[in-house]
Amino acid sequence: MIPSAWVDFAGRWGGYALARQYTRNHPRILMYHRFTGDASADPAMADVFEKQVRHLAKHFNAMTLGELLAYFHAGERPPPHTVVMTVDDGHRDFFEFAWPILRRHNVPATLFAATGFIDRELWLWPDQVTWLLGQCGTLPERVQIAGAPLELGDTPWQAIVDRILAVSDDNRLRAPLELGEQLGCDLPSEAPEGYAPVTWDELRVLEASGIEIGGHTHTHPSLARMPEIRLPEEIHRCRERLDSELGMRPRPFCYPNGQPGDVTPAVRAAVKDAGFTGAVMAYADGARHEDVYQLRRHSSSSNPFQFYKASSGVEWLGRRWRRGGLS
Repeated sequence: MIPSAWVDFAGRWGGYALARQYTRNHPRILMYHRFTGDASADPAMADVFEKQVRHLAKHFNAMTLGELLAYFHAGERPPPHTVVMTVDDGHRDFFEFAWPILRRHNVPATLFAATGFIDRELWLWPDQVTWLLGQCGTLPERVQIAGAPLELGDTPWQAIVDRILAVSDDNRLRAPLELGEQLGCDLPSEAPEGYAPVTWDELRVLEASGIEIGGHTHTHPSLARMPEIRLPEEIHRCRERLDSELGMRPRPFCYPNGQPGDVTPAVRAAVKDAGFTGAVMAYADGARHEDVYQLRRHSSSSNPFQFYKASSGVEWLGRRWRRGGLS
């Protein structure tokens, strides 16, 4: 495998531009989650994000996921250098930090909202884990998750999240509460400042400005871990809340976690049956966009190397090569 530093060096000396031209007919779908103005924080910082948006506005044809799906459904090829920015979950920091930058540069995006989160019925369980680990001081060497011991090791957040992703949906809902009890911390019933969602009024403002709002389930489960009989209720409820609050229109969908094991044939069918026009995963493996209900996405972040290799097509080319060639 070629070292990342070499790839970045070659990219900055013309490789990114060459890859961008070579892959001009393969639309790039980029994935974001959180934003902040805090220069010490990990999510895409406002100034770094502005540089990324400026780059996309200069070198790409930016559109919403719904616009890209319209080309696919019509059997037409999208314009060269198409890029789609997608943002998961529906945190308020998108409205505060990302949207003003997107609006300033006239770049659209698709925001996927977990409607139970927007309704303030819940806050997202990965955020609950983050909050607990940040509030509870010295951590034990091991905890119990869904009745089984778990060694926390050097990366406790990842260890806990990976375990919760592997358990049933009922255990997923209980796990943060049980973790809080073990750590001696009371989990707030509503998302604290820094973890809060946008409001429906803010979503209406976003949509009126050209930001597309898509579905991301109602309670943010790993859908493959739910009993199949509950899939229609979970996904249709998300669609119904979006239609009720924002109006009926074509909308795309985003699978929570979005890895291969999270999307079974039953999950895919339930999303399509709910009327969503397409759906995105949360990984890229070099595949072309052949199934509109399993579109691959490239992770983007405040890390310049990750952003440029994802947006230029270098990452897609590398993963396609590992699949067996560039044809």
